[in-house]
Amino acid sequence: MAITIERIANMHESQIEEFMNHIKHTFQPSVPEQAEIIRKAASLVRMNAIGAYRYTETEQSLMANISGTESEFARLSFQTMEPYCTCAGGDWCSHQIAVVFHLYSQFHSLSDWLNTWRQSGTVQTQLSISERTPEAWLTALSALVKPLTELNPSDGPTGFLHYASKIEHQKTRLSPFEWEWKPLFSLYYQLTLMRAAWPFLKNELSANDSYHYGKWQLTIWLNEQMSEMKAGIKQLSSKSRLFETDAFHTKLKDLIHSFAVDEEGLFSKRFEAFRLVYTELYEDEAELTQEIERLEKETAEDAPLFRAFLYLTSGRFDELDQELNNLDATAVPQWLAFALYAKEDEDFDIVQSIMLKLLPHLAEYYQQLAARNRSAFAEDIDELLSLSDVSEEQRDQLFQSYGPEASRAYGKFLFERNRYSEWAALMHLTRGSVDMIDGSALKTALAEDSQAVFPLMHAEALKLVKEKNRDSYRRAVRLWKQMKTAAKRDGRNEFWNRYVHTVRQQFPRLRALMEEMEKGNLLL
Repeated sequence: MAITIERIANMHESQIEEFMNHIKHTFQPSVPEQAEIIRKAASLVRMNAIGAYRYTETEQSLMANISGTESEFARLSFQTMEPYCTCAGGDWCSHQIAVVFHLYSQFHSLSDWLNTWRQSGTVQTQLSISERTPEAWLTALSALVKPLTELNPSDGPTGFLHYASKIEHQKTRLSPFEWEWKPLFSLYYQLTLMRAAWPFLKNELSANDSYHYGKWQLTIWLNEQMSEMKAGIKQLSSKSRLFETDAFHTKLKDLIHSFAVDEEGLFSKRFEAFRLVYTELYEDEAELTQEIERLEKETAEDAPLFRAFLYLTSGRFDELDQELNNLDATAVPQWLAFALYAKEDEDFDIVQSIMLKLLPHLAEYYQQLAARNRSAFAEDIDELLSLSDVSEEQRDQLFQSYGPEASRAYGKFLFERNRYSEWAALMHLTRGSVDMIDGSALKTALAEDSQAVFPLMHAEALKLVKEKNRDSYRRAVRLWKQMKTAAKRDGRNEFWNRYVHTVRQQFPRLRALMEEMEKGNLLL
């Protein structure tokens, strides 16, 4: 009779516990190679990769087939307490450990064991914070956030958020007790956390693929971290700086510089962090000059943007003009982030200088965006162009090069210029129904230029009639009554009555429609 895996686990519970203890003390979460073996073993268990197994009672051994990238056979001897695997990966490979984990999970929680094992690396770190120095903080925090640096794309947003949640919980144990030190420590933690998470976030959030739930979760997480960083900076800037914190502030400048300049991707977030630090925390002229001198030596792609920002902040407009003259227009998203900041700060001359340089490259960059981002991009860009010395003809041409995703922004552009015929034509092409058009805009256009809007409303009314149900007929009649009111106001009674007669002659067999039109009293 075949013996079940539950029975095997029960028979050899003590040996399995011994195996687990051996694994616990042999593999350290702080050693990347060892942590990766444990991670792969846990993944094999989660994927139900342990398939067919054979238990030999006389030898008290278990042979299991593991189906992963390549099929392997792992053997555990409960007599000699020795493992074996066909992968020849050493005394303990991920396949052998996966079999032990699978047995252990029959009567214990493997997730709890893994969490305890991962936290064991942090316990060592906690004990190492014996002195209050920037180096000690960073050593502890780097070990704390290390799981995020070891993530693979296969772990996905769910795995990332799992580790991030664990790290957040453990961070509390490392935080100083003194309230005056907490904001500074929190800022160190946020920057260390963001740097550890950045490679994973950049790969997940920069890809122009579909916007799935996992991406939404990561975006929310990143925004929350930025909000916490902002709150920490505000809190720190509102307090008097202690003499003992001088070394920590010096190191903090290094941290924000490295995060902003050395990392890649998601520029707007890096720029926001840099901007907060140098507008809220380090506003002194000497501190700004020191950072400018450091940035002037940088060759990183984004360094000119941060230099330009500090030139603006410190009022060094000659250097700023020179930086703008050397503007690299291929870095469109970076310069747009700077332009948006300049707009918020009401430095409209800077906005104009940037936008005039970027104008020839906007259409090409727009086509590279994911479809879901194009509508918002078109609106933001046109708002910046409206503050610049860019003609309406140029803005119009830019909109026409964008495509249908920019229809909302283009419609607003046309409407504000009383180009109602073009506005109505655009709405007809890009809106599924008149219900999707802003009601107040439609009412205004009907009042200002009814002849321009009538074709749009006529087409929608006919679309409703073709649905051939009474509710649709009533909706069509409501549209016609709006058109009737506009025709009466414009003194176009004869035209309107001919229009109503033509519609009635077109659908003589639709008795329900005729009844609704009669109830609507459409004739003038």
